[in-house]
Amino acid sequence: MKRGLLSVAKVTALGFMAVIVSMVVTPGDLFAMEMDKEIKVLKDRIEELETKQAEIYHTQEEKRAAGLKSKIAEKISLGGLIEVEAAADNDELNGNSSDLTLATVELVLDIDVDEFVDGHIGLLFEEGAEDNHVKVDEGIINLKSPYGLNLALGKLYVPFGNFTSHFISDPQTLELGETNDTAAVVSWGNDLIGLHFGVFNGDVDGDGSNDIEDYVAAATITPWEGVVAGLSYISDLSESDADITNPFTGGAFISDEISGFAVFVNAEYGQFSFSGEFLGANKSFKVADLDADADGSGDRPKTYNLEVAYGVNDDIEVAVKFEGNDDFPGFPEDQYGAAASYGIFINTTVALEYLHGEYHTGEERDLVTAQIALAF
Repeated sequence: MKRGLLSVAKVTALGFMAVIVSMVVTPGDLFAMEMDKEIKVLKDRIEELETKQAEIYHTQEEKRAAGLKSKIAEKISLGGLIEVEAAADNDELNGNSSDLTLATVELVLDIDVDEFVDGHIGLLFEEGAEDNHVKVDEGIINLKSPYGLNLALGKLYVPFGNFTSHFISDPQTLELGETNDTAAVVSWGNDLIGLHFGVFNGDVDGDGSNDIEDYVAAATITPWEGVVAGLSYISDLSESDADITNPFTGGAFISDEISGFAVFVNAEYGQFSFSGEFLGANKSFKVADLDADADGSGDRPKTYNLEVAYGVNDDIEVAVKFEGNDDFPGFPEDQYGAAASYGIFINTTVALEYLHGEYHTGEERDLVTAQIALAF
């Protein structure tokens, strides 16, 4: 009997509590409480993004996506990057020089239409570049499916090479292999693997045609947390932005198209990170297309880049590298150096690097570069 009375008393007490809560906490209050929760989540996310960090990006893909991407409309986000650099180059082959440049100004618009379609626009200015004016660097429509497939259409960087680096200067693998063109790229991936295939109509042709006959293919694998490896293939290496054959052919035609390949591995363990990449031609070009050393035989350009970085703390990172090439004119055949970067303010970093290189002719160069970068 006592147990029954206690149960009734508990139910009655709970009932009174429910009535009191319903009287004190109105639907409006409940809504306000939910809003407070959402605001706190957003604040936590902003604080997570707006932190000092040693480097804003490590890959070119991250560089093109740098910034907080603040919303300027319901479905449009704006972000960007500004980099100012000062360099002094003691170069026995090309002469001594020093300069202060606006190295990068990048504006990015992301358009989130719905779960199946989004857009991306990237505007870029690089002082000292060949065109030396603002250009549409990327203009992409992404069509997505619920099965992991993605179709990217427009002006983009084709999936050839990885180009991970902790230095201010671009690695020689990027200088040889980076390729920007209007293309169609199909991608599929999950937590373990990523697959990409793309087609485009390049500017250099071997048979005088003007057709969509150039293609790229790439695959990546992440066997363990913190480790990713990959390989990629391009049907014609002369299509890269390095434009290696143009000084020798003097036009948009070559006698033989030579494919290229790239392999890379990136690994992280604790505060250490390692990146290694090799990129080059699958065989030699014909003499008429590429003979930079004028030895009477066609060149086979190859490049590699090895880096080790250590995160001292969240704000400071140091790195060392060793890179080089074969048959890639204009760049030191062997080059090594060190770099340090510091997150001085929110989304603002300063960096300093030193590179020592030796050309295949025996001349040497010493390059010191300082940079301040702001992402927004």
